Amino acid sequence: MFKSIEMLPDIFWVGVNDWSIRSFHGYHTTRGASYNAYLIIDEQPTIVDSVKHQFASEYIERIQQQIELTKIKYIIANHAEPDHSSSISALYEVAPQATIVTNSKCKEHLDIMYPSLIAAKWLIVDNQTQLSIGKRTLSFIPTQMVHWPCNMFTYSQFDKALFSNDAFGQHIATSERWVDQHPIDDIIYLVKEYNANILAHLPVLMRKVLSNCNKVKFDFILTAHGVSWRGAALDLVLAEYQRFASLSYESKVTICYDTMYGSTEAAALLIAEGVQQAGARAELVNLNVTSLTTAALHLYDSACFAIGSPSMNSAMMPTISALLCYARGLRLLRNKYGSLFGAFGWAGTPVMNNLVEELVKCGAVVSDVKTQWKFDISNQTKSILVAEGLKLGQFALVKK
Repeated sequence: MFKSIEMLPDIFWVGVNDWSIRSFHGYHTTRGASYNAYLIIDEQPTIVDSVKHQFASEYIERIQQQIELTKIKYIIANHAEPDHSSSISALYEVAPQATIVTNSKCKEHLDIMYPSLIAAKWLIVDNQTQLSIGKRTLSFIPTQMVHWPCNMFTYSQFDKALFSNDAFGQHIATSERWVDQHPIDDIIYLVKEYNANILAHLPVLMRKVLSNCNKVKFDFILTAHGVSWRGAALDLVLAEYQRFASLSYESKVTICYDTMYGSTEAAALLIAEGVQQAGARAELVNLNVTSLTTAALHLYDSACFAIGSPSMNSAMMPTISALLCYARGLRLLRNKYGSLFGAFGWAGTPVMNNLVEELVKCGAVVSDVKTQWKFDISNQTKSILVAEGLKLGQFALVKK
């Protein structure tokens, strides 16, 4: 039997853990994921969010453990993305008396994805709506484009609880539901990883979300992914979101590269030496052995960067091309200063030109350092590379 977990008085977690998922639309979820949904037991019992369709029976069983399905009054859809919505149809089949509560944009999406719901009973809400379900009154906070046009939060003033859907979450499958049941540094790392790979292109919108959050008082954030927040940890996650929204960075330089015969890696190490001599932190990311997920995490909170590639068939390495495509979509390099370096033989200029073109598309500001292909880098080139690292490190310290 799948058991629900009481998070707060009369508020139960009825979600699921996806222990084996390792890719979430390109995000390497090495620790799995959870899809969190909640049952609020009140005079008019209410479900907040849903789970991926393959877990529908587990989701419904957890709900049934606490309440008869025929008693469900409302099903709230905070977001239409299938990891949060694709079990709504299954739940509605067994609870057709329920009313689906969502905003107008979310209904548009749900109508397209789940035609069986078109005939359902709907309640369309906005930021002025007050929904009484008994001793609780629920209100709704629009969070458009964080990270779909339909996103919203649900807020219970009675519980001082914010049901935040995709915001403040992390990808981790875990039997514990609260942040203080884990090492806090571990969870903050996962928050950063999540933001880097899902929300990094949205700092301006996140400022608006934080502003709206400041209009309500909450002691708990109940997330749609990972663990939820309470106590002193609330300040930590809000501070990380504020850092992200205000585009302040760590005194860190991320150096991403691939290498064929070791020259580009040797250059990366020399740049890292210069960064460290400046007093900043160097993070080396060898893309031959490191996922784009991890590369994105480090670029996300770095003040500046360096990218290096050897020449392969007069082009950059495929791993570098993939990184730049990924970073462009997430805007991880926008308005950031960076250096280029590379090892090449007879076809170096096209590679460097292509790198510059791609980084301009990413919105980055770049300089370049060219190194001729050879196993032993000359002392003159070594000095140039260390000096470039020093410049990057000093820039990172200023931009912190």
